[in-house]
Amino acid sequence: MKTVFRVALGILLLICGMVAGFYFWGQQPNLSKADHVMLRADSSYLAVGVTDRDTVFSILTYNIGYLSGMTNNEAVKREQSLFDGNLQKARNLLADLSPDVVCLQEIDYGSSRSYQVDQEETLADTIYPFVARAVNWDKRYVPFPYWPPSMHFGKVISGQSILSKFPMWGHSVDTLAAVASAPFYYRAFYLNRLAQVAKLLIQGSEVIVINVHLEAFDRDTRDQHTHAVLQLYQQYSNQYPTVMVGDFNSSPDEVNPTISTMLRENLGTVDLGNVFKIPYTYSSDNPTSRLDYIFYNDALELVTGRVVTEAGQISDHLPVWAVFRLALK
Repeated sequence: MKTVFRVALGILLLICGMVAGFYFWGQQPNLSKADHVMLRADSSYLAVGVTDRDTVFSILTYNIGYLSGMTNNEAVKREQSLFDGNLQKARNLLADLSPDVVCLQEIDYGSSRSYQVDQEETLADTIYPFVARAVNWDKRYVPFPYWPPSMHFGKVISGQSILSKFPMWGHSVDTLAAVASAPFYYRAFYLNRLAQVAKLLIQGSEVIVINVHLEAFDRDTRDQHTHAVLQLYQQYSNQYPTVMVGDFNSSPDEVNPTISTMLRENLGTVDLGNVFKIPYTYSSDNPTSRLDYIFYNDALELVTGRVVTEAGQISDHLPVWAVFRLALK
C-alpha cells in the first residue's frame, strides 16, 4: 500500500511540476523590456509635403485587428494569403488617404499568428520616418480563442503604434489597470491595456497625440481606464494642442456606456453626430457600434473628419480620419 501511495504521489508531483513549468514557460516574453517601448526615427529624409504647407495636418486611428479581417477573435485557421491581402489593402488605404499621423491598435510585430510579419515596419516603410511602438502582448502561449488548443501555441508580439511624417520628440507609455476580478492565470496570459503618448513637432508647434486601447470585456475596468485616460488627456491639453484617439470599446447608445465619461466633458469629437445618427465603426461588415474615436482640444480646429467606410474588412473595425488646423493664438 505504501508503495502504491508513493507512486501515486510521485505521479501527482510530476504532473503538478509539468503544469507549473508550462505555466511559467507560456507567459514568458519573447523580447526584453527595452524592446517593448521604442521610438525610432529616420531623419535622413522628410516625407513629401509636410514642410511646405500651413498648420494643417491629418490623423487616422485604426484598430487593425492584426489584419485578420472578420476572423479576429475567431477560433479558425487563417491562411497567409488573408494577411498578405489585407496588408496590401492597408498600404493602399494609407496611400490614398495620406494621413500625416497614423495611430494603430492591435498591430503585430512578427507574431506566429500573422506569419511572422512585422506589420508596423511594412506599413511605415518609405512613408513614415518616425515610429513609436508600445508592445502590450508578448507571450509564447495565448489560450484564446479557447478552441482548438492547437491555436494557442506560437509567439504573440502585438501592441500599438504611432506612425508620423512629422518629427516625434518624445514617447511614453502608461500601463492601465489590469482586470482585478480576473483570476491570476487569466491575467498572466492577457494583454496589457495602454495609453501611448507621443510629442510631435508640427510646423514649429509641439502637439500631443495619445493613442489608447481600453478594456473590452470587463465594464468596471473599462470605466476605470476611461477616467484614467481622461485625466491624462486633461494633463496635456492644458499645455499643448492635444489629440486623443483609439479604441475605447464603448458605444454611446449602449446601456450605461463608459464613453459617456468622455462625452460629458464636451471635448471636441470627430464625426460622432448624436445618439440618433451615430456613424458606427464596429463591426466592419455590418457596423452597429461606435468604439473608435478622435477627441481634441480647442487649440485645434477641425477641418473635416469621418469614419472611413472604404476600408472595408481589412479589420473588424473601421478607421476614423480627421484633418486639423492649429488654432491661432
